[in-house]
Amino acid sequence: MNKLGPRFEIIISELVPCKTFADVGCDHGYVANEMLSRGKCEHSYITDVSALCLDKAIALLSKNHEGSFTPIVTDGLKGVPAVDQVLIAGMGGELICSIIQNADYLPKRLVLQPMKNPEKVREVAIKLGYKLIKDYTFKDIKFYNLIVCERGEDSYTKDELTFGRDNLRLKGEAFKEQISKKITKLKSALDGMNEDDKSNVEEQIKKLTEIIE
Repeated sequence: MNKLGPRFEIIISELVPCKTFADVGCDHGYVANEMLSRGKCEHSYITDVSALCLDKAIALLSKNHEGSFTPIVTDGLKGVPAVDQVLIAGMGGELICSIIQNADYLPKRLVLQPMKNPEKVREVAIKLGYKLIKDYTFKDIKFYNLIVCERGEDSYTKDELTFGRDNLRLKGEAFKEQISKKITKLKSALDGMNEDDKSNVEEQIKKLTEIIE
């Protein structure tokens, strides 16, 4: 088994056992390889827009899982057969939104890890008919958002869309640290501001402070 870092292990921990799994934009294929190695799926589809990038994943999975995976050079989920569970990780939130909005189909379960704009991903997933069953921030050197979706109705408040529902409910250490750093950065920017800008930033600081208290 490859030794994976905390980010990969957290992502894999949120992927449930299933028959068919697709890793969209799979990079080196580490997650698909572990899903097969750990018996968490019977068949994995690995996709990337670049054939050269996909070759790296093919080389890894071919070592132990020949016949149990299918590589597809494609944009997002286009041309990917219907599967039980889809992972889209390591991309910008707007790109993830585009992929799921333009998909040929949508699976029962989506695990999404946007690198930015998570609020847009939350909003689009809900509009597409998903319930966000987990939605939290974790840290592996950098801060990451993980959003786990299953088919169903959901409704988010404005703050939940901005910060993530589990973050507001549970106030985990990674989330509090991330917000604390934002507060520190905003405070350091106050000097030299005009009164209007200063007032706006002070309101932001007050809001963020209330959220993590």
